[in-house]
Amino acid sequence: MFRNKTFITCIAFLLVFSSCKKFLEESPKGLITNTNFYETDDDAISAVNAVYTAMRPDMALGLPGIYLTEMISDDGTMSPSATQVGERLELENMIYSSQHGIIKTVWTNAYVAINRANTVLKYVYDSSKIRPAIVRRVRGEACFLRAFNYFRLVQLYGDVPLVLTPSEIGVSNLSPSRTPVKTVYDNILSDLEYAEQNLDDYYNYNDAKNGGRATAAAAKALLGKVYLTMAGYPLNDISKYQLAADKLNELIVNKSSYNLDLNTNYSKIFSAVTATKAADNERIFYSRGTSGMAPDYQAFTRMKSTYLQFKYAVPSKDFLPYTTSSSVGQYFPISGGTELTSIEVDDAITSSIPIGFSFNFGGVLYDSFYMSSNGFISFKNRSATAPNISSATDPIVGPLMDNLNGTGGAASFLLSGTAPNRVLTIEWADWRWKTGSTVASNISFQVQLYEDGRIQFNYNNPTPSVNSAASAIGVRYPNSYLAFKNTNTTGGFNWVASNSGYSSTVNKFQYDNGDSTTQLTITQNLRSVYEISDARRTYTTDFLGTVINKYSDAVNAGYNDNADDFIWLRYSDVLLMYAEALMEIGGNTNMDNALATINSIRKAHGGTAIQDLTYSTQDDLRQKIRKERRRELAFEGHRWYDLKRWNVIVETIKANLSFQYNRPQSYYDFLNDNVKVLPIPYAELANNPNLTQNPGY
Repeated sequence: MFRNKTFITCIAFLLVFSSCKKFLEESPKGLITNTNFYETDDDAISAVNAVYTAMRPDMALGLPGIYLTEMISDDGTMSPSATQVGERLELENMIYSSQHGIIKTVWTNAYVAINRANTVLKYVYDSSKIRPAIVRRVRGEACFLRAFNYFRLVQLYGDVPLVLTPSEIGVSNLSPSRTPVKTVYDNILSDLEYAEQNLDDYYNYNDAKNGGRATAAAAKALLGKVYLTMAGYPLNDISKYQLAADKLNELIVNKSSYNLDLNTNYSKIFSAVTATKAADNERIFYSRGTSGMAPDYQAFTRMKSTYLQFKYAVPSKDFLPYTTSSSVGQYFPISGGTELTSIEVDDAITSSIPIGFSFNFGGVLYDSFYMSSNGFISFKNRSATAPNISSATDPIVGPLMDNLNGTGGAASFLLSGTAPNRVLTIEWADWRWKTGSTVASNISFQVQLYEDGRIQFNYNNPTPSVNSAASAIGVRYPNSYLAFKNTNTTGGFNWVASNSGYSSTVNKFQYDNGDSTTQLTITQNLRSVYEISDARRTYTTDFLGTVINKYSDAVNAGYNDNADDFIWLRYSDVLLMYAEALMEIGGNTNMDNALATINSIRKAHGGTAIQDLTYSTQDDLRQKIRKERRRELAFEGHRWYDLKRWNVIVETIKANLSFQYNRPQSYYDFLNDNVKVLPIPYAELANNPNLTQNPGY
């Protein structure tokens, strides 16, 4: 790619034909040539604008570069509804080659941006033509952007060519060899230190000319991230943990000076509404999604298209809170259980009853329950009235929530089995489905709580069938529900899940075969990234498919011209990195401060319904901080880089693919240390005899 990249073709073409002058509101004056290029302040600004333009394809064209790292991490996976074309499947299964198109595009785009930054740094210097303040700022931005792109390259590809001068006719850098990782990092640090000292602290979002540019705050945040990365794999320079903590703390203790703070409404961080974006203090470095511009400017993003329209990437099964199933089996009535006569009437609820073990329900452990005559149990004391599953806010498990009547029936519970495989069975026997129904139409049903987190509903189906609507069958967490739905007159059931309302009802059970039972099972996914009540669950699922809605752009109806910003660096990431650095440095004070930091993010973004975390050991805190990073930053392009620097990428991806596709982990034994870097694109090897390939490709 370094061949035929002259100063004229690489810079002038971009600025004349596809500059981001509208995006950043800068307008070069006059025709730009090789001899008079830097005649004005605007010329210098337009030159650095071209570097930003080179980075737009990462989130604006086709399958954006951000898609690459989502698909090779354990966060993103292929949608069943997306076209299963070869290159996408290769990323999903980690079997890509050096000829993979997206891998080549990410490399090429980064070096285009680097080459333009090099041109700025060579030709923009102190002179009588350009004001010193502009020279300082433009050079600072070019250094930041060069460091930003080299940081991505060195993490993705390992040793990469370090080119610090523009590729022009007559120069000797058109066929560079690969530079060791450590040397590349040293230059990244040097560039960021220069940027930190020469850039403005921040720009207001509504600053049309400058909003979205690199700032001193961005340089500090990226320096902290680089230090933290150098402390991990492959350099393992643990001295960098203290440097990371110190640099990130500069932003934290001076957050007002840098216009930074936690946004207390998580969803508003990703809003496409200009006023909402302008009020958000999380943004540190971002690409503005400015809708309504000609495609040549690429000032919009296509994140909504990638995740919502075409569903190129969807959340992996790690994000599903539960799996569900329905079947027909045999009903086993409780024998020898404890009878609860207090609810063998109309509209009654028991006092607290021990479960017999700690039951994980939505990420919260409960030791007792309350049983209502109206076909549900709750883990908190409440009224006996059958709740509407869409409006209840307490934790409820309801095998048949309706206006039932226990007169003449028998309520009981029984604990069976031994730890860790105990089961609590709760039964409503010979229960009247509707007040006034005949004994012949009574129904018996159970809820079983398994120590491993499963919930099963069993129904001893009545004969003749009861054809009367039930309020709901399902479970309710503070911020979401999972309901079983049937709108047919036979057994055509399906599950519905959402974070909003639910009004459909179950019409009837109809299995007329003696002692058979309808069994509905909810298996909680104990691998799930989020607690059920976490407000950061920025995806939706109906168990037929899961969709990322973090970038939904409610402003524009279309998918190809979106106003969503893509945020590369934000304040919550700074706090999470700071907490991680403190934890790795160790010591009770540091670890306590780290815990307090991540709990502040949980409360601000996850909601008051989720509990503060605690820790017992340094490794316990390490794992909780890592999971908190995944929760907070899901689908923002961080996960693969995190797994690599933690040096857990091979085992993590193997476990994820095994779980995703229900195969033994040994099926993925072909994954080894080679996947810690991507292949050098074949086209680069063919054009540059001084390049060598990474092992295994």
